[in-house]
Amino acid sequence: MDIAILILEEYKRDSARIRSLLNMLPYPVRVIEASDLESGRNDVDLVILGLPRNAEKQKRLEEDLANIRSRSPDCQVILVAPKTIADIDSKILVYQARSLLLKPLDQETFSTLLEKVLPTIQRRKERAGLSTTSRKATRLSSIVGKSEQIQRVLKLLEKVSESASTSVLLLGETGTGKSLFARYIHELSDRSRKPFIEINCAALPASLMESELFGHEPGAFTDAKTQKIGLIELADGGTLFFDEVTEIGLQTQAKLLKFLDSKNLRRLGGDNLITVDARIIAASNRNLKEEVRQKHFREDLFYRLNVVEIRIPPLRERKSDVLMIAKHYLDEYKTKFNKRYLSFAPDAIDMIEEYSWPGNVRELINIIERAVLLCKDEAIRKEDLPIQQNPDRRAISISGDLDDFTLELPQGGISLEMLEKKVIEEILKRAGGNVLKASRMLSVTRGTLRYKMMKYKIDPKSFQKRRLVKV
Repeated sequence: MDIAILILEEYKRDSARIRSLLNMLPYPVRVIEASDLESGRNDVDLVILGLPRNAEKQKRLEEDLANIRSRSPDCQVILVAPKTIADIDSKILVYQARSLLLKPLDQETFSTLLEKVLPTIQRRKERAGLSTTSRKATRLSSIVGKSEQIQRVLKLLEKVSESASTSVLLLGETGTGKSLFARYIHELSDRSRKPFIEINCAALPASLMESELFGHEPGAFTDAKTQKIGLIELADGGTLFFDEVTEIGLQTQAKLLKFLDSKNLRRLGGDNLITVDARIIAASNRNLKEEVRQKHFREDLFYRLNVVEIRIPPLRERKSDVLMIAKHYLDEYKTKFNKRYLSFAPDAIDMIEEYSWPGNVRELINIIERAVLLCKDEAIRKEDLPIQQNPDRRAISISGDLDDFTLELPQGGISLEMLEKKVIEEILKRAGGNVLKASRMLSVTRGTLRYKMMKYKIDPKSFQKRRLVKV
C-alpha cells in the first residue's frame, strides 16, 4: 500500500533533494503533485512542507494546508525550515507539524525521522481499509461470550462510551483481554475516527518513559537530534490507553497527573504548552489499592484514573463461554491455515470445558492456534491440545521450613491471587492464627496482612488451636 507524499517546497533544488532522499527509503512511497489534489484524484498521507521566508507566502501556505486537511484529515506534516527563520515554535503550532527538519537537509537525520513516521502511516492506512462500521463490528465480534458476567461488562462499556471524556480503569488478570475491551470503548465512542494510542508501560524502559510519553525538542538531551511528538500528543482527539499502568515510575506519574488535571503538556526541552484532548483508559493486573498502600503508586493519580472501574472476569468465571470462544478461534485459524473442514472431537470438547485456563483467553487462543496448525486429521482430539486434563486448581502444598521450603503447584497452573491466598493460609496455620506472628513470618506489616485477609475472606480464628476446657 503506497504512502502518498506531497512536497510543498518553493525552491526547486530543495524539492529535488527531498525527492532524492525519499527514493532511498525502503518504503513504498509515491510523490504526488499539487495538480492531482486540485482534480480530487488523491488523498495525502504526508506533507513535507518547505517554509518560505515571505510572510504572505506563509499565510497562503497555511490556507493550502487547511484545504488539504479538509480532504485528508489524517495527513501528517513535516516542516522543513532554514536555521535562521524567526519564531520557529509558533510556526510548528500554526502548521500543526509533527516534526521539524532544518536546512540544509542531512541524509542521516532525514532517514532516521522518516523511518519512524512512515511505518506509523502505513499501519494507519492498513487499519483504515475498514470502514468505521465494519471496524466496530470487528471489535464486537472479537469479544465472544453470552455469559451473564461478560454481558454485564459489555453493557457497562457501552454506557461508558457515551461519555467522550470519562476516565476508565480496567482491572483483570493477565490474558483476560483488557486491551480488546479498551478498544471496544474507543470504537463505540464519538472518538472512533481519531487515533487509539496503546502504551504498554511494562515494555518502555524507565529511562525513555518520559520522552516517549511527552516527546522532546531538538537538543533536549544528547541524542535528541530531531523533534519527537510524544504518544500522548499523538492521541489528540482520540483515546490514550495505558496498559500495565503500575509500571510507570513515580516521577513520571507526577507529570502524568499534572497533564490529566490540566490537559496541557510540555515536550522535554520545550517551552510551549500543548493542549491535548484525549480520553484516558488505564489497565492493570495488580491490585491498585494495595499498590497505593505500598507507596508504589500515587494515591491522587489512582483516584484521577479510577472514575469508572471495570473488572474483567477471568475465563474460569465464564465457563459457559469457553467452548464458544474456542470455536470462534477455531473458525479463524481454519481459514488462516486453509483447514476448512477441521472440527473438535468430543474428547477435545470435554477437555476444553473442564480445564481451568489459568492463562485466560490468551492461553486458549494460543492453544487453539497450535492445535489447528499441527493437527493432521479432520478433527482436533485431546492429544492435540497441550493441556493437562482435569487440573485441580486447589491442589497446592507447601512443605519444609521458611528458609528452605518446597512449593508444589497443580499441573494446570494457578492464579497469582489464589497462590497468595494459599500461602497466607499456610502461614496463619503455622502461626496458630496469630496475625502479628504471621505478619512477621511474611515480612509485611500487620495492617497489610489484615487487608489481604479481608480481601480473600480469611478468618484467622479458624487457624487458632482449640483449647480443651475441663469440666
